[in-house]
Amino acid sequence: MTEVAEPVDAPPASPRRGRNLFLLWLAQFVSGTGDSAFSTCIGFLVIYLLGRDAGFEVGLTRMMDALPFLLFGAYAGVLVDRFSRRGMMLVSDIVRAVVVGCVPVLFFAGVLQWWMLPVVAFASYLFATVFNPARDALIPDLAEGANLLRVNSIFQTSQQLAVILGAGLVGLFLWPELYGSRPPGPTGIAWLLAADAASFVFSFVCILLVRAPRKTLAEADSRPSSLHELRESLANAWKDRRLRALLFLTAVDNFFIMGPAIVGGMFLIKSHLKLETWAYGVFEALLGLGWFVGTLLIARFGTRIKTGRLVIFGMFMDGITYVPFLWLETFPQFLVAIFFHGLTIPLITVGRTTLIQRHYPRERLGRIFALVTITVQGFTALSALTTGLALGWIGPRELFFIGGACGAVCGVVGLTFAKLRATE
Repeated sequence: MTEVAEPVDAPPASPRRGRNLFLLWLAQFVSGTGDSAFSTCIGFLVIYLLGRDAGFEVGLTRMMDALPFLLFGAYAGVLVDRFSRRGMMLVSDIVRAVVVGCVPVLFFAGVLQWWMLPVVAFASYLFATVFNPARDALIPDLAEGANLLRVNSIFQTSQQLAVILGAGLVGLFLWPELYGSRPPGPTGIAWLLAADAASFVFSFVCILLVRAPRKTLAEADSRPSSLHELRESLANAWKDRRLRALLFLTAVDNFFIMGPAIVGGMFLIKSHLKLETWAYGVFEALLGLGWFVGTLLIARFGTRIKTGRLVIFGMFMDGITYVPFLWLETFPQFLVAIFFHGLTIPLITVGRTTLIQRHYPRERLGRIFALVTITVQGFTALSALTTGLALGWIGPRELFFIGGACGAVCGVVGLTFAKLRATE
């Protein structure tokens, strides 16, 4: 496997580098804020439309967020490597703006049904399959030789700040005490989804202004078919022991962790604590705050640790910080716990992204990041559905405990993969 060395001393930042990275950072921050609002309140809109708690229906809807990545993620990576990465992101943004914008239109027209929400989620995230691989593959070109661990750490703060702001807006906008006897309920959620659609339009404009290096594409008749490249990508991933271990651990960890995070958290707030959507928004905002602080710590101290060890340790901590949920009782206690859980997430996300960017050829980055996205989002889909079903048998606190314990075991197993553990 050809490895791409990262310069030890980064060259001085050029105006173009700073401008391009800021525009991409801003695009992700604004659209990510809309996405955070979507993921925080979409399950509650299902409950409002059905008029009852509905673990299966909520789990199904949240599964549809991630299912397109499992079904089409690998092929999305091929498209990212064959065509303009910036162009793929532009298409993703504008289509998602239209799809998500349909929800408030249907709601205010009085024809929105709960089953339309999983359809919208699937269609929206189908076009999102190309966005993250294109973004992560484009960053090394835009960074122009800068230290990638620091660039990725700073860049990923856009995601954490988006979670804080998006979830915080849900908590504030739907806080019943602000509205007296007429809380906004589903109408407030519909307006938040309209803002989500607008956020994609803003992201589209920012990415349009990015001046990315021109990508030299092979002549159509000299390049293998896209299906051939897909098969080749999967075969190369299987042969590469380090990448195979990384994908395996990511898949298993996400299966145990993400269901409790995106479905279990809702029912922890609603069923156990007897609170509403605003409280879940605050809960998610504290998760984002922990994630943001953890990212800043990685940017400051992470360069001293091998990226492989960073990822493995992160998986252990990602799980173990869920275990105390079994014994917590009050809303403030859960807020503190989810903040500490958020601190551990960047160990995985920043470490994994930097590892791939450092050690794999740039012309293959789209396909590799697409495979990572499959393991993250695809197994999130399976986890969400499994969690929705499991909540019929166990409580949300028990769900966090079991998922966390299994996630911690995943980190311990990661120590047995020597090639991954030794990766700088």
